[in-house]
Amino acid sequence: MKAIINTKLVMEEGIIWDGALTYEGSKIVQVGWAKDVTIPADAEIIDAKGLYTAPGLIDIHNHGGGDWLFAQDPLYCAEFFLKHGQTTILPTFYHNLDMETMLAGAEKIRKINKTGAGRAIDGLYMEGPFMSLSGSFRNQIKWEDKITAEDYVPLIEGLGDMVRVWAIDPQRENIEEFMAYAKEHTPNAIFAHGHGSASSDEIRALAHYGVKVRTHITDSGGPNGRAQGTAGAGGDEYCLNEPDMYAELICDETGIHIVPDLIKVLVRTKGVEKICLITDSMPKQGDHKNNEAEGIWFGPDLNYDDTGWLAGSRMTLENGVRNMMTHTGYGLCHAIRMATLNPAKLLGIDHRVGSLKAGKTANLIIIDDAVRVKKVILEGDLMVEDGELVS
Repeated sequence: MKAIINTKLVMEEGIIWDGALTYEGSKIVQVGWAKDVTIPADAEIIDAKGLYTAPGLIDIHNHGGGDWLFAQDPLYCAEFFLKHGQTTILPTFYHNLDMETMLAGAEKIRKINKTGAGRAIDGLYMEGPFMSLSGSFRNQIKWEDKITAEDYVPLIEGLGDMVRVWAIDPQRENIEEFMAYAKEHTPNAIFAHGHGSASSDEIRALAHYGVKVRTHITDSGGPNGRAQGTAGAGGDEYCLNEPDMYAELICDETGIHIVPDLIKVLVRTKGVEKICLITDSMPKQGDHKNNEAEGIWFGPDLNYDDTGWLAGSRMTLENGVRNMMTHTGYGLCHAIRMATLNPAKLLGIDHRVGSLKAGKTANLIIIDDAVRVKKVILEGDLMVEDGELVS
């Protein structure tokens, strides 16, 4: 058995200021106030030296980082993000990847996700190819506008139960036929409404298939108003209005994906329980610092496609947590929840990850008050110490 002592525990609803946690193998055994946790005499002690112990971070929307996409080199990407406390990751495939690349990428993930850092990979987020064929990398789209069974049947058969999220655009031709087939053959997957100009009514008409989350809210497009000078209600408004909907949020350093005032509106509307911080991370394409004339602001932690269009981020999730605290004034407990328990509940995996509870998987991070990651424990194994992988 191993025990973390001299630590502050980041719990679901608060912080235990003098805490301790024990785990054996891959499971948490006890967690609570130090005076109430029994530590065996032969336990291996990890002294947190007053730092915080929190659940491992969960990033449900992540294309890749550093030099590679997950579809290209999943082990490199898993190790890259594990160093930053991300112990559960959904590699994200976009519509700039063709079917062959998606299926080959999934096979690479299958080969590495049972050992080492690969254990952090817990399924796929399919941002493509069945949402709107718009957004970034639009000059690299590999799919036709009309959705056909020739596209989705082999993709679903090839990916199988790896898919946790399908992003859709209600305005795509034959989208409902795809959703019905996907619902039958990937029953554990949920749907996100992504890029596009669909109205709230069009989204509501498909909600019974399991549309549960808005893809990076405020950065997925929206409909025109019904009269000149008016605003329409689309995916963002539907998400804000429906109490059971979750909102993905890219919380970057300078508030470009979503400005701080809108972040505050989002938290006040959805509550801290329905926001999922994501990175939407991409390998670096270029800085494109001088595109302000086209309305494209530069952010040091953001990514841009080969035309200079805003394309996700180069963030890691602990920075997203810190940025949420910076932009809103919400505390560590709430910000950590947005990157742990909330995405776990959205995916239906909160019975095993997302919070510090006895019986859950020992995916743990030890951090300071600025969310700088000092240690990362994955399924009970110490994997990262002081920013470096433990061999």
